[in-house]
Amino acid sequence: MVINLKNIYMSQPNSQYGNSIYFPYAAGSLIAYSFSDERIKNAYDFKGFIYKKEDPESVVSGMESPFVVGFSCYIWNYEYNKALAKAVKKAFPECITVFGGHQISEDSDISESGFADYILTGEGEESFRKLLLHLCGAEEIDNVPNLIYSTADGLRKTPVTDSQIADRVSPYVAGYFDSLVENENLAFSAILETNRGCPNKCAFCDWGNIKSRIKMYDIQTVRDEIDWMAKNKIEYCYCADSNFGLFERDLEIVDYLIKKHNETGYPQKFQATYSKNNPETVFNITRKLNKSGMSKGATLSFQSMHQNVLDNIYRKNMPLSSFKKLMSLYNQNGISAYSEIIIGLPGETYESFRDGIEQLLQAGQHMSINFFNCELLVNSIMNDPEYIKKHSIKYALTELHQYHIVPKPDEIAEISRIVVSTSAMPEDMWIKCNILSVFVRAFHNLGLLQAIAIYLFCEKGILYTDFYSSLIEWSKANPDTVCGRIYHWLKGKYEEVLLNKGSLTSVEPDFGSLTWPLDEAAFLRAVKQFNSFYDEIMPFIASFFDDSELFADLLKYQRAVVKNPLHKPEVLDFGYDWFVYFESVYSNKYSPLNRKNIRIRIDSSDIPTDLEEYAKKVIWFGRKGGQNIITKINYLN
Repeated sequence: MVINLKNIYMSQPNSQYGNSIYFPYAAGSLIAYSFSDERIKNAYDFKGFIYKKEDPESVVSGMESPFVVGFSCYIWNYEYNKALAKAVKKAFPECITVFGGHQISEDSDISESGFADYILTGEGEESFRKLLLHLCGAEEIDNVPNLIYSTADGLRKTPVTDSQIADRVSPYVAGYFDSLVENENLAFSAILETNRGCPNKCAFCDWGNIKSRIKMYDIQTVRDEIDWMAKNKIEYCYCADSNFGLFERDLEIVDYLIKKHNETGYPQKFQATYSKNNPETVFNITRKLNKSGMSKGATLSFQSMHQNVLDNIYRKNMPLSSFKKLMSLYNQNGISAYSEIIIGLPGETYESFRDGIEQLLQAGQHMSINFFNCELLVNSIMNDPEYIKKHSIKYALTELHQYHIVPKPDEIAEISRIVVSTSAMPEDMWIKCNILSVFVRAFHNLGLLQAIAIYLFCEKGILYTDFYSSLIEWSKANPDTVCGRIYHWLKGKYEEVLLNKGSLTSVEPDFGSLTWPLDEAAFLRAVKQFNSFYDEIMPFIASFFDDSELFADLLKYQRAVVKNPLHKPEVLDFGYDWFVYFESVYSNKYSPLNRKNIRIRIDSSDIPTDLEEYAKKVIWFGRKGGQNIITKINYLN
């Protein structure tokens, strides 16, 4: 007897990072879990994933009588998924479309669109499985949790329940990604999920509204997934856990990752969002990863340094004293550590924002402060109308460009909702905060003026943020300089955002066709004119110094240690031992500057001279690792 199985397709597209793209992990998890049910196996045939942003009409033309198409949605694919669903309905009017994911809520604009038959909110595995059972006649629709659908009498909603699954089924181990690896000439990046849930309730995060106990997944399944990644030569593995390092067993997981890496070379890199509540375990994890060459840096995030802001977003940070000790540990062990600050959080002012940056720099975070604009996520506490009203939140709609991708002119634009004003931060202050963040990131973290600013703070007591605020004012007043052009370009970019135009990224043609965040783009614009940058800015810097001889020596050192594509290995003479001096600062063990004649060799042989390759290797790949300062220095006398 011939059984006609119902065809299923799943859509979770993402942008490509060069030749790399993520597996459609969420969609794969839904399919793997559902097809572990024999009733679904006997009723359906899974036909494949849509995981690249290809022309919707072309995608639909390749479908074979779809019965169900599922759409896993987030901010980077929501508009594309809507366009694809419309194309599916046009070509196959009887096809059933199912929407879910972090971008979906009870108030989603697709609820009565005509191209979304069913909407699933919350965690999807159990709801999707039961919906498929209903669609093949094996389950009552009222038993499908967290479901929204249209009826003749309007929208109907089934009960909202905590539908956490008891046992996760791995799409890797179950073989659902095997054909992608075998048939695609792409370097796939993998998501590793060892637990699910989050004990925190951060208002800006879409985990916040679903604060829940953490569900631990079977450790053997995690090992099997790592085995699969190693076997299939997966270069990059990102851990989806909300607080990796919170549990002692996370050390076991890292040990197993390193074991497979040592045996096979894969995965090459591992990155996670680390717990802020278990710093000792996180340090041990990152130390092991760093020693094995697998580390992508440790997260020491704050989001804000101002207590009023933390209260508003329901977050608690580690004490600054603990952070300072951790920075010393990471620096002494040569482990990259980065901090994250969000611009536009309720209660933040320019003054508190600037003070927060100052605290991080003084605590030793010189290499990597990553700034992000607050995104108003659909399922976050911050998106609640009462919360928005309480804090007078206003947002701008801007085109979403993910960092370090090649944008396609005909690609369907995704939209971000960026917070640009609150009761504490008007729009002009928002622009001011953004420009300060770019100057600190581009000129300090990426190294162009880092040595100068550190010396001025340590020896003259000039605050880091006072130095960079002065640089901004100088740039504003000198529009024909490299810094001046960067300032006015940035101001224009942010003014465009306020008008719901443009984006918070930039393509720099001299460095290839990738999109860059504005801080990295600003650095690239400066480093492209490396000599002009320093020649023009010299009078500004010199105004902070009384000793012209010491200033000239320091400026020579500053220029020599920044990785730039014009750099060549060189032997230099100095009148002061700058290298030892700055190493003492980085380790938070300040040692006075020693005046003595030294000769050092600065090894820049690993810095690409090709601009595009330089930007990728040094700026993109080193974004979270403080990789832009030359550390290969040998004393010759």
